[in-house]
Amino acid sequence: MSIKRITNPLERRRIHSGFSQSKMSKLLGINQSQYSRIERGDADPSKHLKKLSEIFNCKPSEVFQGKILREIEDEFLDVQTKEWGCQYHEKKPDKVFLNIEGWYSKAEIKKNLEFIMSGFKDMEDTSNAEK
Repeated sequence: MSIKRITNPLERRRIHSGFSQSKMSKLLGINQSQYSRIERGDADPSKHLKKLSEIFNCKPSEVFQGKILREIEDEFLDVQTKEWGCQYHEKKPDKVFLNIEGWYSKAEIKKNLEFIMSGFKDMEDTSNAEK
């Protein structure tokens, strides 16, 4: 698929600042495992907000919101890549496995849907030819 977009505000700030999780944990005075849990959202970051805001040069209320969320949203809305694929399997003749990513117009969706639906007919034709 496409390049991983960083949608976690804390992870995004850390990476854009050039810090590893290990470096962040040292700056916060905690171990790397504790920092990792904070970044994943598995631990409460509230007692570290002041220090995080100093590290990232923002207000404590902006560590997880504000400009960083607008940046994440703008990046998401600006995605230019389009990837899609479909797979059929004889063991599931009435189903299709779809993998779709990107922004598509209504016309593109209609065209892709017609292509996908034609795959069912092709599966039926192949099945009938084998009999």
